[in-house]
Amino acid sequence: MKNRDIFLLLAIGFASTSAYLVFRIVLDESQHPITFELFAALIGVILTITLTSILLKRQTAADLRKDENIKFLDLKMKIYLELIDQIHDIFTKKDILEEDVIEIRLLNQRLTFVASQEVLIKFSGFSALFAKLARQNGISNDDMDELLAELSILSVSIRQDLLASNLPSEDNLDEIRKRVLQSNQNLDIE
Repeated sequence: MKNRDIFLLLAIGFASTSAYLVFRIVLDESQHPITFELFAALIGVILTITLTSILLKRQTAADLRKDENIKFLDLKMKIYLELIDQIHDIFTKKDILEEDVIEIRLLNQRLTFVASQEVLIKFSGFSALFAKLARQNGISNDDMDELLAELSILSVSIRQDLLASNLPSEDNLDEIRKRVLQSNQNLDIE
């Protein structure tokens, strides 16, 4: 339980106990039933308003987190699909042009924003093979099969990242930096 939740429970408990004690004092000292009923209604309204505002605040925060998670998942999906589209273009041309290398390098940077550590590790392996093939003149069918095999390994990590996107991240930032820089170095073809 978070400190905020414990504080909230204590505040509700304190308010309820205080209301009960005040209610008992008024009940013991009051001879008029109208005073008793008005005081009971006032305590009920105050408790209802307090609990409703607390619940609405928590619901709003949960809705905002949900919206952020949906937008982040959508951004991840767009970047991952962009990678697949780029590879599709290369396969249809059967050649890797300088602009393709630039696009993969930029995708490497975009992946840094959203990808898990595992995806970045697999992308580093993919970028090494991609750079090796970029140095050649044209891509053979065997090269395409090798690139597809490496892309398949990367795709499994991407799938796992997309399905586990709601889980807390345990990524090591130093490892992520290392993998992004390694992918950049892999793509230094000149």
